Amino acid sequence: MWLAYVRTFIFYVFFYAPFTILWASFCALFAYLLPYRWRYHFVIGTWARLTVLASRWILGIKYRISGLEHLDGTVGVVVSNHQSAWETFFLQRLFRPQTQVVKKSLLKIPFFGWTFAMLRPIAIDRSNRKGSMTQILEQGVPRLRDGIYVLIFPEGTRAEPNQLRRFQRGGAILAKEAEVPIIPVTHNSGDFWLNKRFVKLPGTIDVIIHPKVDLTDKTPEEATREAQKRIADGLAEIHKTSRSAILDQPVKAS
Repeated sequence: MWLAYVRTFIFYVFFYAPFTILWASFCALFAYLLPYRWRYHFVIGTWARLTVLASRWILGIKYRISGLEHLDGTVGVVVSNHQSAWETFFLQRLFRPQTQVVKKSLLKIPFFGWTFAMLRPIAIDRSNRKGSMTQILEQGVPRLRDGIYVLIFPEGTRAEPNQLRRFQRGGAILAKEAEVPIIPVTHNSGDFWLNKRFVKLPGTIDVIIHPKVDLTDKTPEEATREAQKRIADGLAEIHKTSRSAILDQPVKAS
C-alpha cells in the first residue's frame, strides 16, 4: 500500500497539478486562434491523452473497453455513472469533440477558466435551479446539432463503487429535444481511483459502451429508466452481482 501512496503523490505533485495549470495557461494565450475542432483536439485531446497515459504509467491504472461496435459516429448525449475524476478525462478521449455541463463560475478562474470557455462548455447558473434545464437546452441542443457530444452524469454527484444514485432525466430531455440518442456508458473507476481517499490503486478499469437508447417512441422518463437499467446491468456484470443490489432507487422526476 505504501507504494500506492508514493505513486499517487508523484502523480499529483509532479504531473497532474503542474501540467494542468501550465497547459491551461499556455493554451489560453493562443488557442482561441484555432478553429473549434482543432482547438478541442489540441487543448482537451492532448491534456486528456497525457493524463490517461500518466494514470497508467505512474498510478498503474489501466482500462479495458467493450462495446466499441456500438459507436458508429452518431452524435448523442453520453450518459455515464459517476464514481471518480478518472471518467471525466477518460471519456473526453472516447467521445470527441465533447462538451459538459459546468458551473458558470468556473469560467471566471484565470487561465483555466478562460481556456475552458474556448471549448464551448454548457455553462449554467446553478443558483437558478428552476432555470437550469432551460439553460441546458438552450446551449446543449445547438452543440449536438453541430456534431458535438454532450456528456452528462445523471446521478448528479459521485457514487460509491458498485452503487448507482437515482438518475435525473435532464440528459434524456436534452436528447429528446435535439432528436439524438442516449449513449449509456458503465465503468468501475471507483474501485481504483478511490473517491474519498488520497491514494489511488493500480488495476484495470472496465468500460462498457452500451447500445444506444432511441427516444423516437420513448418519453424522457422511459429513456432514463432504460439507460439506468443498462448501466446497472453493466455494473452487475463487472462486479458479478445482482442488479437489484446495485439499483434500488426509482428515476428522479426532475
